[in-house]
Amino acid sequence: MRWLLVILLIGCKEQELPPATGRAYFEQGLEHAQRGRFHAAIAAYRQAAAQMPDAPQVHYNLANAYFLTDALDQAEVAYQKAIALKPDYADAHYQLGGVYIRQKKYEAAYAPLRKALAGDPRHIAAYNALGLLHIRQGAYQEAAALYERALQVDSTRSELWYHLGQVGVKRGEPEAAKTAFAHAIRTDATQAGAYAGLGALYVEERRYEEAEGLLLRAVALRPFWARPHYDLGQVYMRLGERQKGREVLERFARLEEEEKMIKSLEFTLLSEAEDARRHYDLGVLYGQRRQFAKAAARYRRALALDSTFAAAYVNLGNIYLREERFAAAQQLFAQALAADSTHANAHNSLGNLHLMRRDFAAAQMAFANAVRLAPDDPAFRENLDIARGLEGK
Repeated sequence: MRWLLVILLIGCKEQELPPATGRAYFEQGLEHAQRGRFHAAIAAYRQAAAQMPDAPQVHYNLANAYFLTDALDQAEVAYQKAIALKPDYADAHYQLGGVYIRQKKYEAAYAPLRKALAGDPRHIAAYNALGLLHIRQGAYQEAAALYERALQVDSTRSELWYHLGQVGVKRGEPEAAKTAFAHAIRTDATQAGAYAGLGALYVEERRYEEAEGLLLRAVALRPFWARPHYDLGQVYMRLGERQKGREVLERFARLEEEEKMIKSLEFTLLSEAEDARRHYDLGVLYGQRRQFAKAAARYRRALALDSTFAAAYVNLGNIYLREERFAAAQQLFAQALAADSTHANAHNSLGNLHLMRRDFAAAQMAFANAVRLAPDDPAFRENLDIARGLEGK
Protein backbone atom coordinates (compact mmCIF):
# COMPACT_ATOMS: atom_id res chain seq x y z
CA MET A 1 0.00 0.00 0.00
CA ARG A 2 1.37 3.41 -0.94
CA TRP A 3 0.82 6.08 1.71
CA LEU A 4 0.11 9.55 0.36
CA LEU A 5 0.72 11.62 3.47
CA VAL A 6 2.50 14.85 2.68
CA ILE A 7 3.50 17.97 4.51
CA LEU A 8 0.68 20.38 3.75
CA LEU A 9 2.54 23.56 4.53
CA ILE A 10 6.28 23.90 4.91
CA GLY A 11 5.73 27.45 6.09
CA CYS A 12 2.56 28.54 7.84
CA LYS A 13 1.78 32.12 8.94
CA GLU A 14 -1.84 32.00 9.94
CA GLN A 15 -1.79 34.90 12.40
CA GLU A 16 0.27 38.02 12.89
CA LEU A 17 3.30 37.36 15.07
CA PRO A 18 4.81 39.94 17.42
CA PRO A 19 7.26 42.23 15.53
CA ALA A 20 10.17 41.19 17.74
CA THR A 21 13.18 38.89 17.63
CA GLY A 22 10.92 35.84 17.76
CA ARG A 23 9.23 36.86 14.55
CA ALA A 24 12.61 37.33 12.90
CA TYR A 25 13.64 33.81 13.88
CA PHE A 26 10.33 32.48 12.56
CA GLU A 27 10.85 34.21 9.22
CA GLN A 28 14.36 32.75 9.06
CA GLY A 29 12.90 29.31 9.67
CA LEU A 30 10.40 29.80 6.85
CA GLU A 31 13.16 30.81 4.44
CA HIS A 32 15.37 27.87 5.40
CA ALA A 33 12.46 25.42 5.05
CA GLN A 34 11.44 26.76 1.65
CA ARG A 35 15.02 26.18 0.46
CA GLY A 36 15.15 22.66 1.89
CA ARG A 37 17.55 23.55 4.71
CA PHE A 38 15.53 21.79 7.37
CA HIS A 39 18.20 21.49 10.06
CA ALA A 40 18.78 25.24 9.85
CA ALA A 41 15.00 25.72 9.92
CA ILE A 42 14.79 23.66 13.12
CA ALA A 43 17.38 25.86 14.81
CA ALA A 44 15.54 29.03 13.82
CA TYR A 45 12.09 27.72 14.79
CA ARG A 46 13.42 26.58 18.18
CA GLN A 47 14.66 30.12 18.81
CA ALA A 48 11.27 31.46 17.76
CA ALA A 49 9.47 28.98 20.02
CA ALA A 50 11.63 30.00 22.97
CA GLN A 51 10.53 33.62 22.54
CA MET A 52 6.95 32.92 21.44
CA PRO A 53 5.98 29.75 23.32
CA ASP A 54 2.25 30.37 22.89
CA ALA A 55 2.24 30.66 19.07
CA PRO A 56 0.85 27.35 17.72
CA GLN A 57 2.04 27.96 14.15
CA VAL A 58 5.66 28.17 15.34
CA HIS A 59 5.43 24.73 16.95
CA TYR A 60 3.63 23.39 13.88
CA ASN A 61 6.36 24.55 11.51
CA LEU A 62 9.02 23.24 13.88
CA ALA A 63 7.25 19.88 13.84
CA ASN A 64 7.14 19.90 10.03
CA ALA A 65 10.90 20.46 9.88
CA TYR A 66 11.47 17.62 12.33
CA PHE A 67 9.18 15.41 10.24
CA LEU A 68 11.18 16.16 7.10
CA THR A 69 14.42 15.18 8.82
CA ASP A 70 12.92 11.92 10.11
CA ALA A 71 13.15 13.16 13.72
CA LEU A 72 9.74 11.68 14.39
CA ASP A 73 9.79 11.69 18.19
CA GLN A 74 10.59 15.41 18.23
CA ALA A 75 7.96 16.03 15.54
CA GLU A 76 5.34 14.29 17.66
CA VAL A 77 6.13 16.48 20.67
CA ALA A 78 6.00 19.67 18.61
CA TYR A 79 2.69 18.76 16.91
CA GLN A 80 1.18 17.96 20.29
CA LYS A 81 2.34 21.34 21.59
CA ALA A 82 0.69 23.08 18.63
CA ILE A 83 -2.52 21.14 19.30
CA ALA A 84 -2.44 21.96 23.01
CA LEU A 85 -2.33 25.65 22.09
CA LYS A 86 -4.97 25.28 19.36
CA PRO A 87 -7.15 22.17 19.86
CA ASP A 88 -8.93 22.49 16.49
CA TYR A 89 -5.66 22.74 14.50
CA ALA A 90 -6.65 20.35 11.70
CA ASP A 91 -3.31 20.33 9.87
CA ALA A 92 -1.43 19.57 13.09
CA HIS A 93 -3.77 16.67 13.89
CA TYR A 94 -3.33 15.36 10.35
CA GLN A 95 0.45 15.55 10.49
CA LEU A 96 0.49 13.91 13.92
CA GLY A 97 -1.38 11.03 12.31
CA GLY A 98 1.33 11.01 9.65
CA VAL A 99 4.00 10.66 12.35
CA TYR A 100 2.25 7.61 13.78
CA ILE A 101 1.87 6.06 10.34
CA ARG A 102 5.56 6.60 9.58
CA GLN A 103 6.31 4.89 12.91
CA LYS A 104 3.90 2.07 12.00
CA LYS A 105 1.76 2.91 15.03
CA TYR A 106 -1.35 2.51 12.96
CA GLU A 107 -3.90 2.26 15.78
CA ALA A 108 -2.58 5.50 17.29
CA ALA A 109 -3.04 7.30 13.95
CA TYR A 110 -6.83 6.98 13.89
CA ALA A 111 -7.58 9.52 16.64
CA PRO A 112 -5.61 12.50 15.27
CA LEU A 113 -6.86 11.89 11.73
CA ARG A 114 -10.46 11.87 12.96
CA LYS A 115 -9.77 15.06 14.90
CA ALA A 116 -8.38 16.63 11.72
CA LEU A 117 -11.72 15.93 10.01
CA ALA A 118 -13.64 17.23 13.03
CA GLY A 119 -11.64 20.46 12.82
CA ASP A 120 -11.97 20.69 9.04
CA PRO A 121 -14.66 18.51 7.39
CA ARG A 122 -13.17 19.40 3.99
CA HIS A 123 -9.67 18.09 4.79
CA ILE A 124 -9.21 15.79 1.78
CA ALA A 125 -5.78 14.52 2.84
CA ALA A 126 -7.18 13.39 6.19
CA TYR A 127 -10.00 11.49 4.46
CA ASN A 128 -7.44 9.83 2.22
CA ALA A 129 -5.09 8.82 5.03
CA LEU A 130 -7.90 7.54 7.24
CA GLY A 131 -9.30 5.57 4.33
CA LEU A 132 -5.91 3.96 3.73
CA LEU A 133 -5.75 2.98 7.40
CA HIS A 134 -9.14 1.30 7.10
CA ILE A 135 -8.01 -0.53 3.95
CA ARG A 136 -4.91 -1.75 5.75
CA GLN A 137 -7.04 -3.06 8.61
CA GLY A 138 -9.45 -4.76 6.21
CA ALA A 139 -12.30 -2.40 7.17
CA TYR A 140 -13.38 -1.95 3.57
CA GLN A 141 -16.92 -0.78 4.25
CA GLU A 142 -15.64 2.02 6.50
CA ALA A 143 -13.02 2.95 3.88
CA ALA A 144 -15.65 3.11 1.13
CA ALA A 145 -17.87 5.33 3.27
CA LEU A 146 -14.98 7.71 3.92
CA TYR A 147 -14.02 8.01 0.26
CA GLU A 148 -17.64 8.57 -0.73
CA ARG A 149 -17.88 11.36 1.87
CA ALA A 150 -14.65 12.88 0.60
CA LEU A 151 -15.88 12.77 -3.01
CA GLN A 152 -18.96 14.71 -1.93
CA VAL A 153 -16.52 17.40 -0.81
CA ASP A 154 -14.45 17.30 -3.99
CA SER A 155 -15.30 14.90 -6.82
CA THR A 156 -12.35 16.07 -8.93
CA ARG A 157 -9.70 14.37 -6.77
CA SER A 158 -8.46 11.43 -8.77
CA GLU A 159 -6.66 9.82 -5.82
CA LEU A 160 -9.99 9.46 -4.00
CA TRP A 161 -11.55 7.68 -6.98
CA TYR A 162 -8.44 5.50 -7.28
CA HIS A 163 -8.57 4.38 -3.65
CA LEU A 164 -12.31 3.82 -3.90
CA GLY A 165 -11.49 1.56 -6.83
CA GLN A 166 -8.98 -0.31 -4.67
CA VAL A 167 -11.71 -0.80 -2.05
CA GLY A 168 -13.96 -2.23 -4.74
CA VAL A 169 -11.26 -4.74 -5.69
CA LYS A 170 -10.78 -5.73 -2.05
CA ARG A 171 -14.55 -6.17 -1.58
CA GLY A 172 -14.84 -8.36 -4.66
CA GLU A 173 -16.91 -5.77 -6.51
CA PRO A 174 -15.14 -5.50 -9.89
CA GLU A 175 -17.82 -3.42 -11.59
CA ALA A 176 -17.76 -0.80 -8.82
CA ALA A 177 -13.96 -0.86 -8.95
CA LYS A 178 -13.93 -0.36 -12.73
CA THR A 179 -16.32 2.56 -12.43
CA ALA A 180 -14.13 4.22 -9.78
CA PHE A 181 -10.91 3.67 -11.75
CA ALA A 182 -12.57 5.11 -14.88
CA HIS A 183 -13.61 8.20 -12.88
CA ALA A 184 -10.02 8.55 -11.65
CA ILE A 185 -8.72 8.51 -15.23
CA ARG A 186 -11.34 11.04 -16.36
CA THR A 187 -10.38 13.44 -13.58
CA ASP A 188 -6.64 12.98 -14.14
CA ALA A 189 -5.30 11.33 -17.28
CA THR A 190 -1.92 10.88 -15.56
CA GLN A 191 -3.28 8.70 -12.71
CA ALA A 192 -1.03 5.68 -13.22
CA GLY A 193 -2.64 3.70 -10.41
CA ALA A 194 -6.05 3.83 -12.03
CA TYR A 195 -4.72 2.54 -15.36
CA ALA A 196 -2.91 -0.26 -13.52
CA GLY A 197 -5.96 -1.13 -11.44
CA LEU A 198 -8.30 -1.21 -14.43
CA GLY A 199 -5.75 -3.16 -16.46
CA ALA A 200 -5.40 -5.77 -13.71
CA LEU A 201 -9.19 -6.24 -13.63
CA TYR A 202 -9.22 -6.79 -17.39
CA VAL A 203 -6.46 -9.38 -17.02
CA GLU A 204 -8.68 -11.27 -14.57
CA GLU A 205 -11.50 -11.11 -17.14
CA ARG A 206 -9.11 -12.33 -19.88
CA ARG A 207 -9.61 -9.11 -21.84
CA TYR A 208 -5.92 -9.12 -22.66
CA GLU A 209 -5.86 -6.68 -25.58
CA GLU A 210 -7.72 -4.03 -23.57
CA ALA A 211 -5.54 -4.72 -20.53
CA GLU A 212 -2.37 -4.29 -22.59
CA GLY A 213 -3.16 -0.69 -23.53
CA LEU A 214 -4.03 0.29 -19.98
CA LEU A 215 -0.96 -1.37 -18.47
CA LEU A 216 1.34 0.17 -21.07
CA ARG A 217 -0.06 3.56 -20.08
CA ALA A 218 0.55 2.82 -16.39
CA VAL A 219 4.14 1.76 -17.11
CA ALA A 220 4.75 4.86 -19.23
CA LEU A 221 3.52 7.11 -16.43
CA ARG A 222 5.38 5.28 -13.64
CA PRO A 223 8.17 3.31 -15.32
CA PHE A 224 9.70 2.12 -12.04
CA TRP A 225 6.54 0.74 -10.44
CA ALA A 226 6.85 -3.03 -10.29
CA ARG A 227 3.25 -4.28 -10.14
CA PRO A 228 1.95 -3.19 -13.58
CA HIS A 229 5.03 -4.76 -15.15
CA TYR A 230 4.00 -8.09 -13.66
CA ASP A 231 0.46 -7.81 -15.06
CA LEU A 232 1.77 -6.65 -18.43
CA GLY A 233 4.17 -9.60 -18.55
CA GLN A 234 1.28 -11.95 -17.86
CA VAL A 235 -0.71 -10.32 -20.68
CA TYR A 236 2.09 -10.95 -23.19
CA MET A 237 2.45 -14.55 -22.04
CA ARG A 238 -1.30 -15.11 -22.50
CA LEU A 239 -1.20 -13.49 -25.95
CA GLY A 240 1.58 -15.85 -27.00
CA GLU A 241 4.29 -13.16 -27.08
CA ARG A 242 6.47 -15.17 -24.75
CA GLN A 243 9.82 -13.46 -25.38
CA LYS A 244 8.31 -10.05 -24.73
CA GLY A 245 6.54 -11.43 -21.68
CA ARG A 246 9.77 -12.84 -20.24
CA GLU A 247 11.56 -9.51 -20.74
CA VAL A 248 8.82 -7.57 -18.95
CA LEU A 249 8.68 -10.11 -16.11
CA GLU A 250 12.46 -9.88 -15.69
CA ARG A 251 12.11 -6.12 -15.38
CA PHE A 252 9.33 -6.64 -12.85
CA ALA A 253 11.67 -8.80 -10.74
CA ARG A 254 14.38 -6.11 -10.79
CA LEU A 255 11.96 -3.34 -9.89
CA GLU A 256 10.37 -5.39 -7.12
CA GLU A 257 13.81 -5.98 -5.59
CA GLU A 258 14.55 -2.24 -5.74
CA GLU A 259 11.23 -1.46 -4.07
CA LYS A 260 12.06 -3.90 -1.28
CA MET A 261 15.47 -2.29 -0.79
CA ILE A 262 13.91 1.19 -0.63
CA LYS A 263 11.33 0.07 1.91
CA SER A 264 14.04 -1.59 3.97
CA LEU A 265 16.18 1.56 4.00
CA GLU A 266 13.21 3.76 4.83
CA PHE A 267 12.35 1.48 7.73
CA THR A 268 15.97 1.49 8.94
CA LEU A 269 16.01 5.29 8.86
CA LEU A 270 13.17 5.38 11.39
CA SER A 271 15.72 4.32 14.00
CA GLU A 272 18.91 5.56 12.29
CA ALA A 273 17.82 9.01 11.11
CA GLU A 274 21.27 10.49 11.84
CA ASP A 275 23.14 8.00 9.65
CA ALA A 276 24.39 9.96 6.63
CA ARG A 277 25.35 6.80 4.74
CA ARG A 278 21.79 5.42 4.94
CA HIS A 279 20.40 8.62 3.42
CA TYR A 280 23.07 8.50 0.71
CA ASP A 281 22.28 4.87 -0.14
CA LEU A 282 18.60 5.70 -0.42
CA GLY A 283 19.48 8.63 -2.67
CA VAL A 284 21.45 6.29 -4.93
CA LEU A 285 18.45 3.98 -5.26
CA TYR A 286 16.16 6.88 -6.10
CA GLY A 287 18.69 8.16 -8.61
CA GLN A 288 18.83 4.77 -10.33
CA ARG A 289 15.06 4.99 -10.70
CA ARG A 290 15.35 8.55 -12.09
CA GLN A 291 13.44 9.92 -9.11
CA PHE A 292 15.84 12.83 -8.95
CA ALA A 293 13.91 15.10 -6.59
CA LYS A 294 13.79 12.34 -3.97
CA ALA A 295 17.44 11.51 -4.58
CA ALA A 296 18.49 15.14 -4.18
CA ALA A 297 16.59 15.41 -0.89
CA ARG A 298 18.43 12.39 0.49
CA TYR A 299 21.84 13.68 -0.63
CA ARG A 300 21.11 17.02 1.03
CA ARG A 301 20.16 15.16 4.23
CA ALA A 302 23.40 13.17 4.09
CA LEU A 303 25.42 16.38 3.69
CA ALA A 304 23.59 18.07 6.55
CA LEU A 305 24.71 15.17 8.73
CA ASP A 306 28.23 14.86 7.28
CA SER A 307 29.72 17.89 5.55
CA THR A 308 32.73 15.83 4.37
CA PHE A 309 30.69 13.28 2.37
CA ALA A 310 32.35 13.75 -1.02
CA ALA A 311 30.22 11.22 -2.92
CA ALA A 312 27.02 12.95 -1.80
CA TYR A 313 28.33 16.30 -3.10
CA VAL A 314 29.15 14.66 -6.43
CA ASN A 315 25.81 12.90 -6.85
CA LEU A 316 23.85 16.00 -5.89
CA GLY A 317 26.00 18.05 -8.25
CA ASN A 318 25.27 15.62 -11.08
CA ILE A 319 21.54 16.08 -10.50
CA TYR A 320 22.01 19.85 -10.76
CA LEU A 321 24.12 19.29 -13.86
CA ARG A 322 21.22 17.45 -15.48
CA GLU A 323 19.10 20.53 -14.74
CA GLU A 324 21.81 22.79 -16.23
CA ARG A 325 22.25 24.53 -12.88
CA PHE A 326 25.92 24.92 -13.67
CA ALA A 327 26.96 27.32 -10.91
CA ALA A 328 25.34 25.22 -8.18
CA ALA A 329 26.81 22.01 -9.63
CA GLN A 330 30.31 23.49 -9.85
CA GLN A 331 30.13 24.61 -6.23
CA LEU A 332 29.16 21.10 -5.15
CA PHE A 333 32.00 19.51 -7.13
CA ALA A 334 34.41 21.99 -5.53
CA GLN A 335 33.06 21.03 -2.09
CA ALA A 336 33.54 17.36 -2.94
CA LEU A 337 37.18 17.97 -3.88
CA ALA A 338 37.71 20.09 -0.78
CA ALA A 339 36.50 17.12 1.26
CA ASP A 340 38.51 14.58 -0.79
CA SER A 341 40.91 15.80 -3.46
CA THR A 342 41.45 12.19 -4.63
CA HIS A 343 37.79 11.62 -5.51
CA ALA A 344 38.14 10.64 -9.17
CA ASN A 345 34.43 10.89 -9.94
CA ALA A 346 34.35 14.48 -8.68
CA HIS A 347 37.05 15.39 -11.22
CA ASN A 348 35.14 13.49 -13.93
CA SER A 349 31.88 15.27 -13.08
CA LEU A 350 33.68 18.60 -13.16
CA GLY A 351 34.98 17.65 -16.58
CA ASN A 352 31.44 16.94 -17.76
CA LEU A 353 30.37 20.37 -16.53
CA HIS A 354 33.19 22.08 -18.46
CA LEU A 355 32.33 19.99 -21.51
CA MET A 356 28.71 21.17 -21.37
CA ARG A 357 30.00 24.74 -21.11
CA ARG A 358 32.27 24.06 -24.10
CA ASP A 359 35.36 24.88 -22.07
CA PHE A 360 37.32 22.02 -23.60
CA ALA A 361 40.70 22.88 -22.08
CA ALA A 362 39.27 22.88 -18.54
CA ALA A 363 37.36 19.68 -19.32
CA GLN A 364 40.55 18.00 -20.53
CA MET A 365 42.36 18.96 -17.34
CA ALA A 366 39.56 17.64 -15.12
CA PHE A 367 39.29 14.36 -17.04
CA ALA A 368 43.08 13.95 -16.92
CA ASN A 369 42.91 14.23 -13.13
CA ALA A 370 40.17 11.58 -13.06
CA VAL A 371 42.27 9.23 -15.21
CA ARG A 372 45.35 9.84 -13.05
CA LEU A 373 43.39 8.85 -9.93
CA ALA A 374 41.50 5.93 -11.53
CA PRO A 375 43.55 4.78 -14.54
CA ASP A 376 41.54 1.57 -15.01
CA ASP A 377 38.18 3.33 -15.50
CA PRO A 378 37.42 3.20 -19.27
CA ALA A 379 34.70 5.87 -19.01
CA PHE A 380 37.17 8.42 -17.65
CA ARG A 381 39.63 7.66 -20.46
CA GLU A 382 36.88 7.94 -23.07
CA ASN A 383 35.83 11.33 -21.68
CA LEU A 384 39.44 12.55 -21.80
CA ASP A 385 39.74 11.44 -25.45
CA ILE A 386 36.50 13.28 -26.30
CA ALA A 387 37.73 16.48 -24.63
CA ARG A 388 41.08 16.28 -26.46
CA GLY A 389 39.35 15.76 -29.78
CA LEU A 390 36.99 18.70 -29.24
CA GLU A 391 39.78 21.00 -28.08
CA GLY A 392 41.65 20.35 -31.29
CA LYS A 393 38.75 21.42 -33.51
